[in-house]
Amino acid sequence: MAAMDRDALIAQIRLQTLLETTNVTDAEIVLLLNSGVDEVSIADFWPFLEASETISLAAATQTYALPTSFEFMVSIVDDDNDRTIEYIAPQTFFNFYGNDTGNTTTTPKFYTIWENLIYFTPIPSTTDTNRLTAYYYKSGTQLSLTTSTPDWHEGFHQVLVEYVKWKLWDREEYFDQAERAFIAYARYLSAMSGWYARRAKRMPAVAGDGVFRPRPGDPNVPLLNN
Repeated sequence: MAAMDRDALIAQIRLQTLLETTNVTDAEIVLLLNSGVDEVSIADFWPFLEASETISLAAATQTYALPTSFEFMVSIVDDDNDRTIEYIAPQTFFNFYGNDTGNTTTTPKFYTIWENLIYFTPIPSTTDTNRLTAYYYKSGTQLSLTTSTPDWHEGFHQVLVEYVKWKLWDREEYFDQAERAFIAYARYLSAMSGWYARRAKRMPAVAGDGVFRPRPGDPNVPLLNN
């Protein structure tokens, strides 16, 4: 299946619903498409939304901006010491450390996230370029251009068509059509989730071909000797 850009997605929606531009404009469909991008993006731990970004520490500075398009953090790693900075819930962080005035070090030990900022403690005492790496999941890319395509595999671009059909039919109170579109949307989403999970499991292994061959009593261990 060929990749569908924004114009192709709109054309598919109009083809499958027989919508006229006088009833629903392209701009309205784009709004729904981008809502679909947002909903699909948070439906699973998608590998296409995995991201990383370096954090440069500044002397006497406790707070740092979150990465662009940040959704949620996986971990922050101190690249100098090859260890993870431990996350602490905001209430615990502020109860025990507050602004941590006067407590400085070259190696932050804990962090929390509050009001779109990363807080470190102890506070960095020196400027250290690219000291940390943040590993996180980002938000899905909005279809801002006519040539924009969804982030995920082209075989599942149709999920956005079904999403928009569901929303449009539901708005017009054609509930039978809306339910069918929702079921199709959910099936595409489930198939997409399964495909990405299988793809990850079949990545090349250290030994063997990376394909897991079940054996009685131990289904999760690959047979490496045929």
